[in-house]
Parts: sequence; structure tokens; C-alpha cells
Amino acid sequence: MQRFRVIRYAAVITAFSLVLAGCGSTSGSGGSKKSGKKVTIGVSFDLLNAIRQAEKSAIEKAAKAAGYDVVFDVADKDAQKQTSQIQDLIQTRKVDAVIAIAQDGQQIASSIALAKARKVPFIAVDRAVTDKANTTFQITGDPAADGRLSAQEFIDAAKTTPLKVLELVGALTDQNAIGRRDGFNTAVSGNPKVTVVSQVPTNWDPSQALDGTSNALQKNPAINAIFVPSDFLLPSVQSALTSAGRLAPIGDPKHVFIVTIDGDQNGCKAMKNKTLDADIATPVDEFGEQAVAAITTALDGKAVTPRTVQSKGLSLNQADYATTSARVWGCGA
Repeated sequence: MQRFRVIRYAAVITAFSLVLAGCGSTSGSGGSKKSGKKVTIGVSFDLLNAIRQAEKSAIEKAAKAAGYDVVFDVADKDAQKQTSQIQDLIQTRKVDAVIAIAQDGQQIASSIALAKARKVPFIAVDRAVTDKANTTFQITGDPAADGRLSAQEFIDAAKTTPLKVLELVGALTDQNAIGRRDGFNTAVSGNPKVTVVSQVPTNWDPSQALDGTSNALQKNPAINAIFVPSDFLLPSVQSALTSAGRLAPIGDPKHVFIVTIDGDQNGCKAMKNKTLDADIATPVDEFGEQAVAAITTALDGKAVTPRTVQSKGLSLNQADYATTSARVWGCGA
């Protein structure tokens, strides 16, 4: 009888312990997963300019809504530094997922491989990566489509005045720069009223954009239009035009027709001042929402479909500024 009581007591203790263990593994606050630990997203950006600030805010907003924490690193345009930072996020800080804007779409492959080996979802945002096969999810703009939208603004304007175009080109390690260039050039090719007379490489460097624009304007005074593939470079272009005595509002005979891409505060201000003719705005809020949603799906053990998404930009020009600007992230900032 004594032995039976001991066995029954032990069984009760065991059952009670299992109940406690079950309570401990139950999700508590939002964002908790099976381990009971709140989800932390490691975010790694190539740099931190106006559009990156907006993308960071979009990710943080979506993460907060999901109940997740965010830790943030910026690589200051250094691919090796980004590799080290992502390694630290995964191996030392033990983040549950990574969202990255790659400084170099090829070099970041080692970070993607590390994330896969550690079973950490890896989300590529804004800038396409080469290793899509091992990336959990990728959302970017549609750079070729944005280039074509930009070109259409030039084609429409050239119906009244033929355009001699200075084309700036971003870093050739960036698919956004390549896609915007190729989309633009393909769209204007063969149009007798839109002629690209000079092409300036910038490597996404404002100082290179300034020098290249200044030199091109001096060498070819006939230039009356400029394609700027990112608002990030717009202040440099405006500075060069100012020095050349050619920064003038729409309607002034000295006005140089300009189209940019991104939709940041610089672009919106120039649109208001009527020194910028059109801006193709990037859907940054959508980037953050879909990136965090993909993390939730992956952490729940489900496949993310589709794995690659491209979002076209929104055309903002002087004709529709009053009705469209509210939808552009930089105009409300």
C-alpha cells in the first residue's frame, strides 16, 4: 500500500510539472513563437539617407504591429562591414530573422548562406540579390518599369520641345541602377525627339554626380534635360545647374527638364518649387509590410509565396501633383 501511494504521488508531481512546462511554452505577448521568446528582427541597411529612413520606419511600423522587436545596423556603403554586421546579428545577437538592403547584391551571398544554415529567414528589400534561391523572400521596386515611366515623361515633353538629355547612372553593382538605366534607354531608343547626348556614371556618389553634371553642362550647352535615377543625387544636380546659371522654374526659358526616381523630400520640395518636372515614387510602405508578413509566414513554418515581388513606382508630375502627392512618402514627411 505504501509503495502504491509513492507511485501515485510521483505520477501527480510529473503531471503537474508537465502542465507548468506547457504554460511556459505558450505564446504570451504578440510576436512570441513556440519557444516563448519574443521575435527579434535584425535589419541591415547599406546606408542611411532619406529613402532608407523611410524604409526603416516602414519596417519598424510593421514590426510593431506584429509585436516584434527590431535591432538595426547600417553598413555605411561597405559590403565587408555589412557581412560582419549580419554575422553578428545571427551568431551573437541570435535574431530570429534578417531584413537586408544589400550594399552589393553578389557579395551578400555569404550572409544569405549563413542565415540558411542557421535556419534564419532572410528577406531582401529594395535592392535585388543574386542568390534568390536561398533567400526566403525578396521585395523590390521594378527598376526597368520605373525607367520606362521616367522615359515616358521625356517623350511627352519632347512633343513640344526636342530634348537633349544628360543621363546619370547609379552604381553598376546595383540592379536598381542597371534596371533604371536600361528601362529608360530602351524606351527612348529610336525616338527622334529624345536624344541622350551624355551619360555620366555616379556610383551613387553625390560628389561624382556634381562633378559629372557640371562637366557635361560645360561640354554640351545644348543639354536641356536630365534623367536623375535617384532623388538622392538631385541636390548635386541642382547645385551644378545653379553654378551654370541654369536652375530655373518650369516656364522659364532657362528651365532644364528633369525627372527623378524615389519620391523623397528633395524631390517633393523641387516639385513644389517647380524646378522638377516629374518624380517616380518608390512604394516604401509596401516594402516594410510585405517583408514583415513574410517573416511571420516563415517563422510559422510555412512557405512564402510568391518569393519574389516587384512593385512599380508611382508617377508624380506637375499635372497631377495636387491629387497624387499625398500618396508619395516623401511629400508627407
